[in-house]
Amino acid sequence: MSCVSGRVALLGCLLLALLVAPTTPAPASAQESPTNLFTTYYWHHHGEQTLGRINSPVLEMDGVQVQYFEKGRLEDHRHRTDNPAEAVGYTPLTQQLIAAAPDLAIDGLPVTYGALREQYHGQHPMPEGFGGGTLALEQGVFVPASYELAPVPGYIVPYQFWVYINRQSLFPGGWMHDVGLPITHAFDLLVPTDAGEKRLIMQAFDRTVLVLDLEAREQWAVRRANLGTDAAWVAGLTPSFTPAPAAPADLYPDAPKRIEVSLDQQWLWAYQGDVLVLDAPVSTGKDRFETPRGTWRIYAKYARKTLRGTSRGETWHVPDVPSVMFYWGGFAIHGVYWHDRFGTGERYSHGCVGIAPHDAGLLFGWAPEGTLVTVR
Repeated sequence: MSCVSGRVALLGCLLLALLVAPTTPAPASAQESPTNLFTTYYWHHHGEQTLGRINSPVLEMDGVQVQYFEKGRLEDHRHRTDNPAEAVGYTPLTQQLIAAAPDLAIDGLPVTYGALREQYHGQHPMPEGFGGGTLALEQGVFVPASYELAPVPGYIVPYQFWVYINRQSLFPGGWMHDVGLPITHAFDLLVPTDAGEKRLIMQAFDRTVLVLDLEAREQWAVRRANLGTDAAWVAGLTPSFTPAPAAPADLYPDAPKRIEVSLDQQWLWAYQGDVLVLDAPVSTGKDRFETPRGTWRIYAKYARKTLRGTSRGETWHVPDVPSVMFYWGGFAIHGVYWHDRFGTGERYSHGCVGIAPHDAGLLFGWAPEGTLVTVR
């Protein structure tokens, strides 16, 4: 099997697995006020990264309780669903801003909302034999322009965006509910920097615009553009840019912490009790250096450490590896700064569980020594 065909075949399995990956969303009480509902949602789903600062109090608009944040607008959907994962929804702001503010620059970048229209056209034709759903291709994931994921033309979502929108700790309702369909191709932006230029990749979806910084390693590589701020201005509101309130003391249950890693899905989940705290794509041991399956506990942690070894004809010496957590012998979960191919099915390690540096830092701060680690 070729490298490309093998990766695409494995990605097909990964895409299916992500749709059924285990998670327990934080419950939303039917009696909870919209303010508390949105605050709880914010802290359970990494709102500092997915939503940013608060731009308005809770408002009633068109009969729906809403709240504006920097990166989006949340809506109270409890009257529409009994599914707690869909109790909070994101307003589909992208098309609204394209129509209402076509000359407004997106995040101060050299592209306007109106310019997104140019990326509507020339949808990618259906891949040969495509029968609906989504399909892993070499350059990304093909998503048809259909809410039913019917066999029609669509757009290709780069893998960095695809694994981001499939993170259940960020988007508990699933990518279709919380992010929506792609409505443009992914396209390059060249942004001036002190050193010259930097290349970014942008793609618009129903409910957000995503920006990928290919040079980001210690921070989130993918960010959501500030559509919530722009939509607030368009709605006649003055954004307040208020920092979020402190996280509730009882945000997570007083229960044991555990980490689960799936080698088949190339994914990691961190739980406190049965509540999902963090999930992230990983890259595990390559052929001949497969990551072993089993259950252990973290026994040593290092904020930075040089990892070295010699085995099976290979020698490695990697300095300054971040957020290293050993759980069995020389096997560890740690940050990886030398590639970004996580969750794609490409396995690069000598047996450790590699994870993006920012995710590794979050996990390192959350998991004490003694935390259970299960690799399956």
